[in-house]
Amino acid sequence: MRDFLITTTHQLEGYIITEYLDIVFEESIFGISISTGIKGISDMFAGWTGERLHAISDRIEEVKNEIKEALINKAVRLGADAVIGVDVETTRNLNDGTIGVSMSGTAVRVVKAIAK
Repeated sequence: MRDFLITTTHQLEGYIITEYLDIVFEESIFGISISTGIKGISDMFAGWTGERLHAISDRIEEVKNEIKEALINKAVRLGADAVIGVDVETTRNLNDGTIGVSMSGTAVRVVKAIAK
């Protein structure tokens, strides 16, 4: 894949936005099971002690990377060079044990600014 810029800010230092193409978004919802939640013996007790649940945290990180790649692919299909104003949200539903991860931003075309 060619060089692609992605940022949470609404501008790109050193670049000029020439066209705002569209809002792009991607999301994933996945369930938490015993196998997802427990990576090792320490994870079995981490929930009770307030420690980080490594298996769940690692899975959320994997999903975020998958969503980011899909978001970039959507923007590229629109002809974008960058996505700006990226927002990432993670939610959990205690009723059904699912976690949702979403990402959105604005697909834009940019050109490198000429240094003065």
